[in-house]
Amino acid sequence: MPNDVRDRSREILRAELADAAASFCAEHGFDEVTTDEIARGIGVSRATFFRYFTSKEDAVVSAAHGSAARAGTFAQRVAEVADAAEPGTTVWAIIRTATQSMIDTAETRGDPLRARIRMITDVPALKGQLASQRSIDQSAVTDVLRGRLDNDRTARAAAAAGVAAVDLAWQEWARTPGSKLRPLLDAYLTALGNVAAAKLT
Repeated sequence: MPNDVRDRSREILRAELADAAASFCAEHGFDEVTTDEIARGIGVSRATFFRYFTSKEDAVVSAAHGSAARAGTFAQRVAEVADAAEPGTTVWAIIRTATQSMIDTAETRGDPLRARIRMITDVPALKGQLASQRSIDQSAVTDVLRGRLDNDRTARAAAAAGVAAVDLAWQEWARTPGSKLRPLLDAYLTALGNVAAAKLT
């Protein structure tokens, strides 16, 4: 039991340090700061920083993964909404409802979160991690939908489109001060839902 408590305490501290490091990097510029400066900025020694992280990339990516874990994965939210939905509910309606916790997060964290998202999407070393996470999300949503739809291709296409719509909405929100995530999510989900019928002008 004592070891379990120590392990949990270590994970909690690691998550707090990762969050602080990500905020520091977003404020001062990821490429402009060193690990030593990050450690000083978040109030720990260099040795303590490297006890928890292998690099500044590791710290920022850990913060992103920690935020996702605390909010619950997108696939988990899709599954919960699908299980509670009435028969005949469209997949698009389920995906729209599943984004509510994202909307809550955007409204709660505001500009600091915008800065963090911009940093992750602008820095190549971090962008690769974002693409990897997006691929994991898409695969997980596909698995959720596959068990609830008759057609595997439909499940894969819906998951790919849904994750893409969410990603596009987050990116526009992060780069548009004063914007609201909800209408952006609605706009991109509607746009992707209409793609099959779109015609050139």
